[in-house]
Amino acid sequence: MDDDGALTALERGDTHPAIRGVARVIMVVAVVVLVAAVVLVGNFVHTGTFLPWFRAEAPTGPVVAVSPSPDTTDAPAAPKSPAELVAAEDERLTAVAGLAPGDPALVDQWNTVVLAPQNGQATLYHLADLVALGAVRADDERTFTLLRHVVIRRGVELDLLGGGTLRMSSSPSGTTSLVTWGGFLGIVGAEDDPFVITSWDETAAAPDLDETDGRAYIRARDGVLATKDAEIRDLGYWSGRTGGLAVTGTGDDRASAGIVSTKITGLHYGVFFSDTTQAGMQDTTIEDSTLTGVEVTNGASDTTIERTTITGSGGDGVSVSRQSTGTKITESTVDGSAGWGIRIDGSALATGPTSGGYGLSPADGFTLTGSHVRDSGEGGVRVISTDATEIRGTEVSETRTAVLVEGPSAGLTVADADLSSSDLRGLDVSGRITDATVSDSRLAGRRIALELTGAAVIVRDNDLRVASGFAVELSEDARADITGNTFHGVGQDVVASWSGSRTMQQGNVQTDWTFQWAWVGWMNEHPMMWMWALVLLVPAIGLPVLWRRRREHQKLRRLLHEALLRHGEEQVAAYRADEPTSGGVAPDQVRREPVPTPPPAAPRPGTGWRGPAPAPAAPAAWAESRPTAPSATLGPRPAHHRPRSFADLRTGPLEGRTFASLQQFAVAAVLEGGYSVPTIARLFRIAQWRLQQWVEEAARNPTVGGSRR
Repeated sequence: MDDDGALTALERGDTHPAIRGVARVIMVVAVVVLVAAVVLVGNFVHTGTFLPWFRAEAPTGPVVAVSPSPDTTDAPAAPKSPAELVAAEDERLTAVAGLAPGDPALVDQWNTVVLAPQNGQATLYHLADLVALGAVRADDERTFTLLRHVVIRRGVELDLLGGGTLRMSSSPSGTTSLVTWGGFLGIVGAEDDPFVITSWDETAAAPDLDETDGRAYIRARDGVLATKDAEIRDLGYWSGRTGGLAVTGTGDDRASAGIVSTKITGLHYGVFFSDTTQAGMQDTTIEDSTLTGVEVTNGASDTTIERTTITGSGGDGVSVSRQSTGTKITESTVDGSAGWGIRIDGSALATGPTSGGYGLSPADGFTLTGSHVRDSGEGGVRVISTDATEIRGTEVSETRTAVLVEGPSAGLTVADADLSSSDLRGLDVSGRITDATVSDSRLAGRRIALELTGAAVIVRDNDLRVASGFAVELSEDARADITGNTFHGVGQDVVASWSGSRTMQQGNVQTDWTFQWAWVGWMNEHPMMWMWALVLLVPAIGLPVLWRRRREHQKLRRLLHEALLRHGEEQVAAYRADEPTSGGVAPDQVRREPVPTPPPAAPRPGTGWRGPAPAPAAPAAWAESRPTAPSATLGPRPAHHRPRSFADLRTGPLEGRTFASLQQFAVAAVLEGGYSVPTIARLFRIAQWRLQQWVEEAARNPTVGGSRR
């Protein structure tokens, strides 16, 4: 290899280039691996698979809709949407209401049988009468099929009694319904032999489970619905009034209902109460409703739900809205709703003057007593702007917030309740809520057991438990008197107050509370952040190291620059010192005589670099013939090989020589051995500029850096 004299990494001060390169590769690989691990673990935590984008659930190609050809003739009419079907039902009922009971159009045009009072007197009808009128077909002694719509007018009572099954025709070709238009409908079976009503598709010989093309339903409009020991299955579609089992009032002529010991399964709405008065349910089971299990709306008043179990609702388990007042839920269970377990919205219908003249104050009167709410999708109980709310002796166990109470409202009582959330808060009281008391209850949450936002609440004699966070958190000018409570959990503060909130605390027990920094708790709640912190820690540590290394390199560059400048200045000074004076002879004009080689001398013991003992002084003639200041460029001719070790240097002129130091050895290798400065600097692992300086000093002063022979 040719020696080009370039600076090596070692000469630049770069002492560990190979190790640094390996370290850089390891750091880059570590960051890539950690980022990939964070992404994969995050996918698994949130989706249950490491690579969710490889799922094949969606179609692999575009979905192309085939439009009918404009030349196609006798094409079937497009099916009506569910909303159009509801509008058609409203049109039919309005038309039927204006026709006389015996009008042929009822059957011919509207496929409807009307039950009207006989001779102006109240009249009672039974299932056999419907068979006689052609509305029902008797399949056997216990099975009947409803073939036409039935409308029960005011002054008429239809009782479906005893055991048996009424199948209501329901298919894409058409549906049937039972509607009381101001009349009374009773469905009563026996405790051990309930009366069953279900939709029925004769083509499929099975209940109608498709709601998109309409489905049979039961409705009481401005009338009364009563059921006992009955089973009602697979009815209803689209709207509340066609939802399956609906009781609706109009204006002052309100409807009512009594649903007792009834099992309701697979309806669109389990039960729909609209503008009703004193509608009630007792000992009833509502399962697998498409939407809400029980819907109470449009100003319904004094609704009671007692000893009722509502499970698997596709929306809220119980929903109360639009100024419905006086709702009471007692000793009931709401389980597995997709929305809220119980949602009460008493918000005012207007915030100012309106054409309908709606009031500006919230609804009042909601009581939840001795009940159980659990495993709801959005949370347990949500109460919005409802005055005089009472939750007492109730257990709510949820993944999300157990109970959320939102203002503005006045009068909130939570007493002897067990409210727990595994992910969020046990109790959240938010908004302008006054006259609120939380007492003798057990509240548990993941980060917050009780959160108060802008509310004024008395918190007394409760047991509050939190996994990691705050037992009580107040914000937005909330006020709380916190007395006689027991706190359990881990966190920085038992009671945290933000944004001008104030508390009065007295007589609370904190012996089971463990201190932990808030940021540690937050990181524990978001475990992926620990991995991100680890990923960010690598460059956080590496940046200062790289910055320090860069500064060291800059320092070395400055030192090298200064050394090169000094070397240049010394070279210029030496050149000027060697210039001839007037009449003198330049050094390069001096005839150089060959320097005789002194005879070798006998060796002698000593330390340092071993070799033959120094020879005696040369004769005066030989000494006079030596140049007094030889330069590095005037040494012997360069060697023909490149030394790889110190042994290679001890050949030729340096054979058998002993040196007092490495400096002398290196200088002699250049001046006497004929090797280049870069070659010797690399072999001796010293800076090239330093060796050059030593060589020049030895050339100017032969006594410095000399060697012993």
